[in-house]
Amino acid sequence: MRVTVLGRLGVEVDGTALPLRGGKRCALLAALLLGAGRTLSVEDLVDRVWGVPPGPANRGALQVHVARARALFDAHCGRPLIRGGDGGYRIDLAESESDLLAFRALVRRADAADAPDVRAALLADALALWRGPVLGDVVSPALHEHDVAPLHEELLRVAEDGFGAALDRGGHEEVARRIAPVAAAHPEREPLARIHMVALYRSGRPSEALRVYARTRTVLAERLGADPGRDLRETFHGVLRGDLDAVPRVPRPRAGSGPDAAGPATAGRRGAAGPERDAGRSADRTDAMAVPAELPAAVTPLVGRERALAELDRMVDPCGLTPGSVLVRGPAGAGGSALAVRWAHTAASHFPDGQLYVNLRGEDGRPREPAEVLRRLLRSLSGGAEVPPGLGADEAAARARTLTARRRVLLVLDNAASARQVRPLLPGGTGCAAVVTSRFWLTDLLVRDGLRVLPIGALEPDEAVGLLGSLVDPARCSRGELERLAGLAGCLPLPLRMAVAWLDTHPDRTAADLVRVAEGVDPARGTTPAARMAAVLRAGPEEGRLGRGEVPAGPDPPETSVGPRPYVRLSRR
Repeated sequence: MRVTVLGRLGVEVDGTALPLRGGKRCALLAALLLGAGRTLSVEDLVDRVWGVPPGPANRGALQVHVARARALFDAHCGRPLIRGGDGGYRIDLAESESDLLAFRALVRRADAADAPDVRAALLADALALWRGPVLGDVVSPALHEHDVAPLHEELLRVAEDGFGAALDRGGHEEVARRIAPVAAAHPEREPLARIHMVALYRSGRPSEALRVYARTRTVLAERLGADPGRDLRETFHGVLRGDLDAVPRVPRPRAGSGPDAAGPATAGRRGAAGPERDAGRSADRTDAMAVPAELPAAVTPLVGRERALAELDRMVDPCGLTPGSVLVRGPAGAGGSALAVRWAHTAASHFPDGQLYVNLRGEDGRPREPAEVLRRLLRSLSGGAEVPPGLGADEAAARARTLTARRRVLLVLDNAASARQVRPLLPGGTGCAAVVTSRFWLTDLLVRDGLRVLPIGALEPDEAVGLLGSLVDPARCSRGELERLAGLAGCLPLPLRMAVAWLDTHPDRTAADLVRVAEGVDPARGTTPAARMAAVLRAGPEEGRLGRGEVPAGPDPPETSVGPRPYVRLSRR
């Protein structure tokens, strides 16, 4: 006799499959065969078969199913198989009669083996008994929750050990073939993904290894809201650099840049742990260089930009060998900066040599000169080393390209005013990427430098109302008032947040008061939704006494201003 549970449920006698009919009877047999050698109580069996507490009716029905199963086995096996006693039932099997028992016996022998070749062979024999989803043809939620799930975890651990042992013995092509369906079925399992990537890389298929990483990263983000762990990230970077087999299993600390050893929980700076590069690749690095991590804090919540984030992932392709650069173009207040920074945080782990951020608009609102920005970038890329004050823009740009030639660096250039301002700042390494934000199309960058463009605009009205509703006390607003407020803000993220800031700084006022004030802004000052809301913020508390939403004299605030200005007392007209 041979019973199988590591796949579809089956019982064979002398090579002939026995007819196992009825969903309830199959659930009963599956529970008894999974627990072979143990007595299962009537309560547990009723739970596995019917999913309810035992009662007189299902106790009697269980006895009927046991009797019919006994009759089937007695007729074909020549011996009683299901035994009763101690308040339950049990099935006793030899290791050779059950694929599960044979699997566990092989694993025990592998654990006791001294020779790596013997251990790898025993684990391979054990894994060969796993033929698909465990008892996938048996319908029993309780059985799958309580019995199949732990067994499934046991199988996955053995798979990781077995494929890893085979990989250590040089069987990378065989491992790449055998692990593919298992890793595809469990994409969130990082050790499996790592072994699969190593096997593909050693088989001369690095692009496929990168696709495995991209799939795992996406699944982890969608299902768990997490980034890949340290081991998987280091494997990814080893594939990208082409030196995966030179990466030690336990990375040695070094002074140069590298993957973040502490993971995403570090306080603002990425670690400097990782493999040492060869002398040719490290010649352009300083001994005391730290990895720059200069991204500002991401705005939360970021509403209505899920599609734009996905487009950035597609256009830049941070998992690829040669990621691209993108221009995020949108009108004032569309939230291009917030979008770029949020995406950069999600992609930071794919750029282990640094993430740089520069606001290309100066404090006075004027565009910053490329030479000034380049000196700042050189300091960041060289670990804070001093840059000669007389260094020209062309020479500084050349040095910056040299420093990024063999690194993976992400550069966020915010509030660009022209292609002339951006072009000298673009990194030179093929593994680097730049995300540029601007109110302008900067077509010269698109034509001459090959940047892709991602246009963004206003949110959908429902999204704008949802953003306001998530940040404003419901007691201070109604749906209609929020809709009017979203319209006055042009459904643009920045004016919407300005509206929230006004309500936060006027705790005794309501959304209706803000609507009245915003509608009363002088049209000459409220030429755009951002300018209108900025004028409201500048007005201070005195506007409430005037009742007309008038604003003080003086120049309009920058359209990107989000903070309240000093109160200016208004004269009564």
